[in-house]
Amino acid sequence: MPNIPKGIIYMGIAVVAGLLATFGIQRYVAHKTYVAPVSTGQVAVATTDTSPGIALAAGSVRIVSWPRELIPPQAASTLQQVEGRVAVMPISNGEPILFSKLAPVGTAAGLSSLLDESKRALTVRVDDVSGVAGFIHPRDKVDILVDMKLQGANDSFSKTILQNITVMTIGQTWEQKESKPIVVNTVTLEVTPEQAEILNLASTEGKIRLALRGRRNENVVETSGVAASQLLTGVKNEKQQLQKEERTVEVIKGLERTKTSL
Repeated sequence: MPNIPKGIIYMGIAVVAGLLATFGIQRYVAHKTYVAPVSTGQVAVATTDTSPGIALAAGSVRIVSWPRELIPPQAASTLQQVEGRVAVMPISNGEPILFSKLAPVGTAAGLSSLLDESKRALTVRVDDVSGVAGFIHPRDKVDILVDMKLQGANDSFSKTILQNITVMTIGQTWEQKESKPIVVNTVTLEVTPEQAEILNLASTEGKIRLALRGRRNENVVETSGVAASQLLTGVKNEKQQLQKEERTVEVIKGLERTKTSL
């Protein structure tokens, strides 16, 4: 066996040790950074904002791959499942399309697709004030108040006549006034036939106003209403009470305290 210098032996050992160390580090890093393959599924996603009452078309939906564990329940997975279906709730761009937001198969597009079987759609005129200055949106809940003159009395009366009413749509219409077209703000409400009669009469005999509710507030509060004369009476009574208090003095004699009216 030839005589091998010790330096060459040591160098060879160092090279082998380095290779082993590099291999071990690579295996360790590969083990730590290993990502298991993610199971995916197909989901139908909206490509545009869709309002209630609008039918979905092929151009407004696309199919994408989603991690299977993140796919929402009731999510559509094919174009055939959603094409032509009518939205009953707003669907945003990029949002998975859920069957719970769609009307039954065969429902025609339009406002009638949003109505419950026992309800009616009634449109009323509002202005910027009575319509809560534009803060009302479809599917919001409102209470309806009416302000009208009392028959046989020179007095006005305000009363909440309907509560927890669903807003279906908001919009504008053109009306003729003094031979000129003007823009009129409107709100379409979902009501029962009985509520439709009340609302129709109230909008004819007086002025209606909408009060916006919180989305989780479904409480019905009985109110007695208020007349303009009651507001003035309340102010008068308050002034009289203040005047009465101003005419009362407290007299202190030693440890005794007495009140004397002037």
